[in-house]
Amino acid sequence: MTMGDAFEGSIPMNEGSGQPPGEPRPLSIGALSRATRIPVETLRTWERRYGSPMPVRKPSGHRVYPAASVEHLRRVGRLLIHGHRPGEILGLSTRELDALLSLSEPAPAPVTPPAGPVPAAEDSAARIIAQMLRATADLDRQALLHELRTGWVRLGPLRFLDQVAGAFMVEVGRGWHAGTLEVRHEHFASACLSDFLRAAREPYDQQARGPRVVAAMLPGEAHEGGLLIASTLMALRGHRVLYLGPSTPIEQIVAAARAWDAEAVAVSVSAAMRRSRSAPAVEQLRRALPRRVGLWVGGAGAPPAAKGVERFDTLAELDSRLVPAG
Repeated sequence: MTMGDAFEGSIPMNEGSGQPPGEPRPLSIGALSRATRIPVETLRTWERRYGSPMPVRKPSGHRVYPAASVEHLRRVGRLLIHGHRPGEILGLSTRELDALLSLSEPAPAPVTPPAGPVPAAEDSAARIIAQMLRATADLDRQALLHELRTGWVRLGPLRFLDQVAGAFMVEVGRGWHAGTLEVRHEHFASACLSDFLRAAREPYDQQARGPRVVAAMLPGEAHEGGLLIASTLMALRGHRVLYLGPSTPIEQIVAAARAWDAEAVAVSVSAAMRRSRSAPAVEQLRRALPRRVGLWVGGAGAPPAAKGVERFDTLAELDSRLVPAG
């Protein structure tokens, strides 16, 4: 679909349908939202800001959208996951969007079965991490983002978060301590991963209709990789995440939880914060939060579970909490 695909009432219409003969029936904005899994509010914002999707006027005066908008917007949604911005891609033709997707998404694996045993998912993750570490050592942003996208597509979002994202930052930290990587490499890797996870989470944030969770880090905490990974998982599971990010004062976390009517507050504590500091801060946060608001903590520096505080040692444990059995 191009920006000029709109048609007027002078074109012959199927009687009573408001569409040209042989053309698929146009969609209401609600039907378009359901077909593309893009919220109505987002579609209206895009139409207002960027002129796409372009509505059509029926003879009755009602606004509808050509059926071709569905595939166009589905391609747009896939590109958003890969870090593209709506304003840059909404006006592109389907052919142009496909060209971008061919660059952003890896080609499918050959259908010919391999001669040896099929590699386990963990082996695939290890290979992807190795490539990411090479890109980090070279400070090659394009290559690192390519590997992040490859891991997301090949492993799927949940496996990527569990087996690649966190493990990659652990390996970067080890390289820094071993002297094979330096501070610039750690900052570079963290910035690329953060940018990727924010872009990947956006479509899920737009569709989320589940419980509200405030995601934050304690005062003085700046390493947000764990919080971004957990927030992406929560969004994937349909939770509405209010992301406050690093070094948030306790009183501001509490104020956000009250104002947003949150079901829980999720706090990630990195290994950089000693438990002698994190434990009193978590206790202070628990006392200040309303009793109805749960407090979830995780990360290498998180204190042990306590009354009113749930601790998650792995991403799988958090996932089980987000999707209760039965």
